Amino acid sequence: MFKFFNKYVAYGAVFLASFAITSFAFNIESQPASRTTANTSKVQVSYTTQVLPHAYALKKDAKIYTDVHLTKSISPKHYLKTTWYRTEEVDLTLDGKTRKVFKVTNTDQTHSFFVLESQLMGIDSKSYNVKLKVAKNHFLGQKIGVLGDSIPAGWDGFHFYSHSSYPDWVGKYLGTGTTTIDLACPSGRIVGKRWAYLGKEHLPQDLPAVVAARKSQIKKMNIIFIHIGTNDYTNGSGSGSLTNVIRHLRTSLKAVQAITPHAQIYGILPISRYDANGENRQSMRDMYGYTYGQLRHEEQKLYRARGIKVINFQQIAPNIITDQNKNRTLQDHEIHPTAETAQKLGYALAKKIAD
Repeated sequence: MFKFFNKYVAYGAVFLASFAITSFAFNIESQPASRTTANTSKVQVSYTTQVLPHAYALKKDAKIYTDVHLTKSISPKHYLKTTWYRTEEVDLTLDGKTRKVFKVTNTDQTHSFFVLESQLMGIDSKSYNVKLKVAKNHFLGQKIGVLGDSIPAGWDGFHFYSHSSYPDWVGKYLGTGTTTIDLACPSGRIVGKRWAYLGKEHLPQDLPAVVAARKSQIKKMNIIFIHIGTNDYTNGSGSGSLTNVIRHLRTSLKAVQAITPHAQIYGILPISRYDANGENRQSMRDMYGYTYGQLRHEEQKLYRARGIKVINFQQIAPNIITDQNKNRTLQDHEIHPTAETAQKLGYALAKKIAD
């Protein structure tokens, strides 16, 4: 899960976009009738390309169009709580000025529109409200913190999706109104003290290094997600036996609990992982002699022994990532969720916490 991330992107420099998860946004109504938009006869398309998706929302006064030449627009009022994912980027000339337009599509692919880049906003915008009703105001002002690897960091195996990792989505659905303190790092391990460069930033990478260097930030966390372990299981990690991995995890958990004794901590078990041939690694032994399933089992035991709530996505949302859909839900088909999958994971976890 640490595929050449420094080669592709600096931390936080990413494409933006997003998909509507209709089961937890709202039921999309029939598409309103379009209307002809004036002064678009001079629109010229100069360049169109496919792009990687990221979560977007529409601004309140956005104009959305049914065609790339922007000849017909419809009202956005039915779609302001929908999440959209950019699928195409278009450069065009409008009234003599160069403009960038995105083709955006909702998650079940029932609706697609063309929108000027200036009419979109990131899902981290405070005006984009998708808070779950069941959350009420119970989580308002709470600071969510994250310790772990590339999955909670919002790295899809090739690049980051900005401000829309699954912990970011948890904050949106719980209605915290605060920015997630995400200290997770691609390739992060339970065993080790490494630091890594993400772009020009030199950041602690392994869990012991993060805990030692980021005590002041950890103290500010009210809710903490610890999601880590898959990189220790990777052959050649240097983490050694499962006993050694769990011993190091226990030490880090004790340290975190000592830093912020009143925080609610959730131990997130490693999500499903596949090999290059598409086989589920659940029962596969690594070079250190333990299976992926055994890693999950021992992490669960330790979290419970430390009084930490356990989250197993295979139990709370078993259909998000499966053997059958992995090529669609995992960007690299092995371990890293797509931006859309991250949203679904965030919704499932928020619902679990809020219920």
